[in-house]
Amino acid sequence: MRIKLSILFIIISSLAFGQSRSTKGWIDFGSVHVNKWLQIAPGKMGPNALPVPDMDYALIDTMSNIEMGVHSHSMKGDHAVNSYLSFYWCVVPKRVAVKFWAFPTETFKMDNSVRDERQIYYDDTGWITNPGDLWISTFIQVIKERKKWPDFVLNYSNKTTTGWATHARYTETNANYFYGAFGKSFYPRHGFLNEIRIAALGGFYVWQTNKVELAQDEGPLYEFGIDLKHKDLSWVNEIGGYHAYDAYDFIGVTGDNDPLVFRTRLTKLGYRFNWKLEYQTGLHDYHYTTFRFSVAYRFRFVKEKS
Repeated sequence: MRIKLSILFIIISSLAFGQSRSTKGWIDFGSVHVNKWLQIAPGKMGPNALPVPDMDYALIDTMSNIEMGVHSHSMKGDHAVNSYLSFYWCVVPKRVAVKFWAFPTETFKMDNSVRDERQIYYDDTGWITNPGDLWISTFIQVIKERKKWPDFVLNYSNKTTTGWATHARYTETNANYFYGAFGKSFYPRHGFLNEIRIAALGGFYVWQTNKVELAQDEGPLYEFGIDLKHKDLSWVNEIGGYHAYDAYDFIGVTGDNDPLVFRTRLTKLGYRFNWKLEYQTGLHDYHYTTFRFSVAYRFRFVKEKS
């Protein structure tokens, strides 16, 4: 009787979690959990697992804001929509800011060809909604408004583990990055544009993996951007990514950990509200076409010091 009940439990469990494919030929990265098959790398995960940071253009705002948005991601065999929420707090206007940003929910559908390629243990059961990650970023303005020097901001960001790794959407491991950003504005005396701001950043990206042989992956982070302003409109174009060191040549697996993306974003600027529309595409190890729409409500916690 106990044997029959055990067999029944195994069958029900398999049906409940939707796993039916063979793991023969898959690479085991070294644990006892079903996530042992996953490769914790940006090219083998969901679009928000290990994101390339947004450019801050080496400026800290004078006002705090709450931003809410929706992002859509699409590639062959994988479609997703996630919510976005952030709280940008100007602790000291123009000097210090803290940002809490998260993907509260992500609704996605992956077919079995993508699941096989990413070594996801569970079969496609249709649309699934999971929670996403929370990031915390700190910004410090080191240099500001000097004629011969560009503006300079230091950033440190850390990721929590609120997201789920079961379907390779998030890592369920800690990640962090830090960088220094430089930016300089130019003000044309004639023409359509009121301001042209050029910026670049360089830093380091680090995250934990689930591999016994290599528990941490890391590498240099870099981005370049230009912000073109006309009255209350801003149009930015950015390119950047990071290059990690984890190479799996010894087991015949490519790294999939060198994402490079291009972004273009149009923002309608206002005193209280900013409206944003963005397009992002991957040039390497980011396989999605992404559209983002959001609105930010701006307000003051403290008065700006003169």
